[in-house]
Amino acid sequence: MRFRMVRHWVAATMLLGMCTPTQAAEEDSSVRDVIKEYVAAFNAKDADKLATMWAEDASHVDHELMQTTTGRDQIMADIEVVFSEPDDIKLFGSIASVRMITGEVASITGEVGVSISDQDPSLNRFSAIVVKNDDGWQIDSMEEMPVPQPLSSAAALAPLDWLIGDWQDATEEDPVHTHVHPAVGGAFLLRSCTSEAAQSTQIIGWDARAREIQSWTFNSDGSHGHATWAQNGGDRLLRTVQTLADGRIASGTYVIHRENDDEFTIKLMGREIDGQPQLPTEPVTVRRMPAVSN
Repeated sequence: MRFRMVRHWVAATMLLGMCTPTQAAEEDSSVRDVIKEYVAAFNAKDADKLATMWAEDASHVDHELMQTTTGRDQIMADIEVVFSEPDDIKLFGSIASVRMITGEVASITGEVGVSISDQDPSLNRFSAIVVKNDDGWQIDSMEEMPVPQPLSSAAALAPLDWLIGDWQDATEEDPVHTHVHPAVGGAFLLRSCTSEAAQSTQIIGWDARAREIQSWTFNSDGSHGHATWAQNGGDRLLRTVQTLADGRIASGTYVIHRENDDEFTIKLMGREIDGQPQLPTEPVTVRRMPAVSN
């Protein structure tokens, strides 16, 4: 079976449930729950359950294939064809935004991928509208679009060019100075942070296989970590996992909000150390330092 045919009926519709604690506070938890149920039902090949998750007059649009399918019956007929295939289908993805339009209508956007057996995975962007009626939350419409592959690592990092330069935290107690510059021919960004108490080096690069920006951080106390960078509206979400100097594991999400070219805020949310929740940090304002004249 061709990979594209599977993606056409599986990819964008299955991964809406990969929600994270960093989504907007107004998101209705029942939206998350019902989509997670959809993902579980698909992976279990439970067609009866899936059928209840689509509105009767639902629509699916694949912009790459230029195909539109209308109606629950036709959508389920194609999903049944996918289920009849012997391939091992794995789903993965991320949510970019969830917006409650009303108490009964929600808009969801993100990226979703599918891998089949040992084939390379395929990634798409998607947008969906889910509605609440007497039967609960259902998918009303779904659109998916191909994710363009950057021509180079430097091109993939271009949206972060505004970070290049010198920055300093707007704090009086042990402010952190940060310097960001392109490295290795522009394929990576090198971010160096220095304060009286500590130093760290972060390498930011494009992972062409995962099709996402990632970073690797090394600190002067011996701790080190890895992060994936996701777009959430105008914000950047850095989902991190870190090995602390004493061997414990820390995780959390940094939210970078760009105020303008010369100022941004950064806040750590959802932080855990060895599985124990930690209090979120207050946002820190970071400002660009004036260029030094020669």
